[in-house]
Amino acid sequence: MDLICISATLTGLGLLPVGATPETLPPKIVSTLEKSASLGLDRFPIGFWNYTNLGQHAEHMTQAEVAEWADAGFTVTMSPSFDPANHRQLDQMRRILDWADDLGMKLIVCDPRTHGPTGGGEGPLAVPDDQREKVDAAIADLGKHPATFGFAIGDEPGTREGRAWLECARITKHAAPDLHPFMNLLPWYPGVEERVGFPSWPEYLDTVARKSGLDFLCYDCYSQMNPERTGWDMYFANLREFREAGWRNGLPFWTTLLSVGHFNYRCPNYNELRWQFNTAVCSGANGILWFFYYMRQPHSNYRLSPVDENWDRTQTYYDIRRFQKAFHRTYGDLFLHLAPTRVTFTEKAWGGGAMFSPDELVSEVTPGDQPLLVGEFVDAQARRYVMLVNNSTSQSVRASLEFPGADVRFYSWNWDGNEVEGTAYSADSVERLEDGVRVWHWLAPGQEAVYRVDSEAVRNAPVTL
Repeated sequence: MDLICISATLTGLGLLPVGATPETLPPKIVSTLEKSASLGLDRFPIGFWNYTNLGQHAEHMTQAEVAEWADAGFTVTMSPSFDPANHRQLDQMRRILDWADDLGMKLIVCDPRTHGPTGGGEGPLAVPDDQREKVDAAIADLGKHPATFGFAIGDEPGTREGRAWLECARITKHAAPDLHPFMNLLPWYPGVEERVGFPSWPEYLDTVARKSGLDFLCYDCYSQMNPERTGWDMYFANLREFREAGWRNGLPFWTTLLSVGHFNYRCPNYNELRWQFNTAVCSGANGILWFFYYMRQPHSNYRLSPVDENWDRTQTYYDIRRFQKAFHRTYGDLFLHLAPTRVTFTEKAWGGGAMFSPDELVSEVTPGDQPLLVGEFVDAQARRYVMLVNNSTSQSVRASLEFPGADVRFYSWNWDGNEVEGTAYSADSVERLEDGVRVWHWLAPGQEAVYRVDSEAVRNAPVTL
């Protein structure tokens, strides 16, 4: 059933006001919601970069290991790589998919037959003549498995790979329209336009969106884990650039966050891991990946990944597991059905973002003495939502949201994942005002509060971007 039929049915049953239909939503928002629905997921996509391969690490890729992924809250993650010509490795890949399916997980299959071309030399790379045949073979072997989400195309294409990889993504999507090719893009940073061969980053993202056949954009950014917030501008600029590209092209976007210290990037603690996750979701990311999960062996100054070089679980694993399980338990599939409409800051607008200003959804934010992030969302029935995040990685804050309107009602989600009217788990008091309600919260570093807000003003206001 499409979005218009769903809304018409609910309106006819008296469950929606007449004015709240998809026709009131910007077409690109409708497209984003439809693309998200087309992924066929029943839980918010959370995964990791795997980097194991069945030639070296087969003994570790067991049924118990896959069960541990699921127990940690991973729902759509990357598979080990493997040699499809090796029947033992191919059979193990099928078993891994079986185990994932039993646990309700999906996998991005890292099959070399679907990868874009790489290699030395100069000038743009060409799509191999046998690319279609290789893709067809990969789909015949693994593409019809219910746990196969899609096939990996490649990571961080530059000018040499760019055009060929877009064509490889199109070939893969055309060969398996119900699957979702995965290609990870570079983050924006000063001068990256030359690396991808475009005059501006928006033009590059628009070209990828329009010529790749991808169902979502994905990228990685780790600057947020540079010392003393020096990389926060780049972090939030990327969230904004990919969100705006999604608005222009009617696509959701995913992002890759940092779980392992390396180079100048520090090892994130619990507060910093949860802060990354919640600020990304609040900024509109429709899926989260972590870089990376398995250390495999010591190299460079990489350290404290969720699974270390001895194949032991580190504190990072338990930290990620804790808040991912809480997110699923509290919000269930909620964020699968939302599209971002506005993101604002208090104290300082990082990465070219906007400072908070009142609207029909939130009339006031009292930030206390720490910065806050405010994300606004809409669903297919034109219902409106707000997410508040403590935008500090080290300090707690007491902050409030004010919802305007004498008739305003607000809803949140309890520990059992049920939508209930009233305060969030993080709220400590509610003030009823003459023309609205103010909800106060104690928020730990990176902690969130999420509400659905309903009033006549909210229902009658157009959704704008």
